[in-house]
Amino acid sequence: MSSNVEDSVEHVRVPESRQQTRTRRRALFAASAGNFVEWFDFTLYGFTAATLASVFFPPGSGTSALLAVFAVYGSAFIARPAGALFFGIMGDRLGRRGSLSLAIGLMGLATAAIGLLPSYATIGAAAPALLLVCRLIQGFSAGGEFTGAATFAVEHAPPGRRPLYLAILGGSTSLGLVGATVTILAYRSMGAEAFDGGGWRWPFLIAGALAIVGLLLRLGVEETPVFKAIAAQNQETTRRFPLRELLTQQRRNLVTLFVFFACLGVLNHMMLGYMPTYLVVSAGISTNTALVLTTIAMVIPFPVAIALSGIVEKVGRRPFVRLGAVGTALALIPCYLLIGTGNLLVIGTALVILMLGASMLTTGLLSILELLPGQLRYVGTAVPYNLAYAVFAGTAPLVSQALVDSTGSILAPAFYGTAIALIACPFIFRGIPETKGADLRTGLTQP
Repeated sequence: MSSNVEDSVEHVRVPESRQQTRTRRRALFAASAGNFVEWFDFTLYGFTAATLASVFFPPGSGTSALLAVFAVYGSAFIARPAGALFFGIMGDRLGRRGSLSLAIGLMGLATAAIGLLPSYATIGAAAPALLLVCRLIQGFSAGGEFTGAATFAVEHAPPGRRPLYLAILGGSTSLGLVGATVTILAYRSMGAEAFDGGGWRWPFLIAGALAIVGLLLRLGVEETPVFKAIAAQNQETTRRFPLRELLTQQRRNLVTLFVFFACLGVLNHMMLGYMPTYLVVSAGISTNTALVLTTIAMVIPFPVAIALSGIVEKVGRRPFVRLGAVGTALALIPCYLLIGTGNLLVIGTALVILMLGASMLTTGLLSILELLPGQLRYVGTAVPYNLAYAVFAGTAPLVSQALVDSTGSILAPAFYGTAIALIACPFIFRGIPETKGADLRTGLTQP
């Protein structure tokens, strides 16, 4: 009875004071700022892969150096599950704000350090080793960033605005991509020799400065109302072993979440970490053109998510995530065939189609946040998200390049992505229920 009363109270629209509105907006801005920095940082690495290969690995290595750079790219994802456990448990026990503030601080330090590292010509084999250390720290801190920021934003959202708040947070991803691309292109305008000779370092140092701004923003906002309500009602919110409860009570959901994030991660990082290189090597277009096309495509999910947020709130989440999963499975191979034509307009169209599928698929993240109870939400999303990204997303560029090299087929990455999407579809259809109207304190009540 009490649960029904609480649900009724939650869904009654009560006019907010100006202070409440300002608090929610500041919280959303602070969450988005950190997400912006994370994607700015990761985009820098993916878009400077060829330069990093020549700076941090032996000269004349060619394809081997590029594979090594992609391997280091993937190594950051190996550290993400450890970061997910650390920041997730911290966020569920002590609060979201402190966990997110620490995460962005570490991310900024590691990114700025990459811009200061000496080259292979200066210190030899120690150069790639130090690059690896920085990437591992980046990965560890990123393990607590995206899902924590999503939790923070959605738990601050007013009734009926969760899809909009999550869409805006997702938009910070697009802005991070745009910011990184504009920064890279600005420094590339110095000329290839100047950029490879040291101009590439400045974007990484700029990213470190942006992280400081994000840290200050997060330290200046309040804890989420959902976390404060749970903490006030139940002191066991700061339970000592939330992971034990997660593994005993949410095992089925964890499997579904892992498969969902694997599908979404492969799609995103085949685009972000590999597509610029793929367009240059397989489609024969210039590096700058590849960066611009990829960035435009990666921005598509932002306006689409904003436009669909009202419909998602009215209709529900499940139809969109299902459409995204099926659309991805059907579109990958045809889109890679279009990319292979080398025609810029056709390539752009193919990239937009792929990201429209990703836009629909991303709706599933809101269902996942609403599915889990508040005292397990941070760690419950962070762990499967980062495990999936460690195994599948982080290795997507490396696997894609290795498949092309071993098979000689430029369609090999498309077949790989399609296989992942096909495997994910049954899990998504059966395991992600409709969560519209779920109480964020308790999560979706299973029948």
